[in-house]
Amino acid sequence: MRAENVSCAACGQLVDSVRDLRFRKDGFDIVRCRTCGLLFRTQLPDERELEQIYDASYFFSTLGDTRGQGYRDYLAEEELHRDAARRRLDALASLTEPGSLLDIGAAAGFFVDEASRLGWDAQGIDIAPAMVSWGVDHLGVRLERCALDGAAFPAGSFDAVTMWDYIEHAVDPPGDLVRAAGLLRPGGVLALSTGDVASPVARVTGAHWHLLTPRHHNFFFTAPSLRRMLDRAGFDTLHVGHPGGRYSVRYLTYKLRTFSDAAPVRALAERVGASRLGAVDVPVNLGDIVTVHARKR
Repeated sequence: MRAENVSCAACGQLVDSVRDLRFRKDGFDIVRCRTCGLLFRTQLPDERELEQIYDASYFFSTLGDTRGQGYRDYLAEEELHRDAARRRLDALASLTEPGSLLDIGAAAGFFVDEASRLGWDAQGIDIAPAMVSWGVDHLGVRLERCALDGAAFPAGSFDAVTMWDYIEHAVDPPGDLVRAAGLLRPGGVLALSTGDVASPVARVTGAHWHLLTPRHHNFFFTAPSLRRMLDRAGFDTLHVGHPGGRYSVRYLTYKLRTFSDAAPVRALAERVGASRLGAVDVPVNLGDIVTVHARKR
């Protein structure tokens, strides 16, 4: 039975699951908070479901078709993941000196590896066993398979905590921000990125927005809802922006399937993915991914 009222994770206001229903997609109800604009699934996954959701097929489409959700081949995009990591580390360097760093949702550890190369004492956590094992075995980075609420780090252990494309996957975003604050020393920096559901692209594409994938994403944030959650968790927001990135043509055509999974789109994604053109990378900025830096009070 569907609950009639649920509390908004960002502002705490009650949301009516019938009146405030915004989308019904892939079998999930997504509601919108009228106070702060946060969108979220009314029913969140449990631990058993999370293990299924983030099995190897999320990172490799050949192991299970996710209709453009997740990644076609996560490891094949290593250089682009590293490029994104270096740009993010450049931004972080303007706010704090290299010190101890925890990357939450670290996947295979490319960001952790790039941070280590720049002098950070970096480590990461993730719940995906295939990625954690690969990063430990192939990169030699410090990765642990666990969720943030199960991590056993002493309070105040880190100078920086990062959550790249993580918080939309979380089942308890405000709790995770509080946990991140507890792991940071006073004045420590938190950096995160996530989709911006208030962006023009998200508003125009609606249910077809490439980040509105409720099997994997539980929450869909706006900049104000993020600021509100960060404030309640004990952070002062320093900067909010929408930087772009570089993506391979094969990744972009694969993600077209989140907009339409018609046979011609699937065929195009396969043809491009197997071609030399697919390996070409291009700059893209749809303005629908928000990056936030905040400092613990």
